[in-house]
Amino acid sequence: MKHIFTLFFLFAWAMLAGCGGSKQHGNCKTCKDFKTQAAAKDYAKSHKECKHVLDHDNDGKYCEQLPAK
Repeated sequence: MKHIFTLFFLFAWAMLAGCGGSKQHGNCKTCKDFKTQAAAKDYAKSHKECKHVLDHDNDGKYCEQLPAK
């Protein structure tokens, strides 16, 4: 029983520390943080783990609701 509690505790700690799950990309900027598509694209190039946050439909266009330049 002690081992089950330990495993549960380690799993919960890992999730809270951002080692997986939905918190994995919690530090990514969103389209609200940019004024142009070009700025969002530059950010996505240097933060590949955040690409999906700025390009939801994966068509290569970032923050399509923003002006291009």
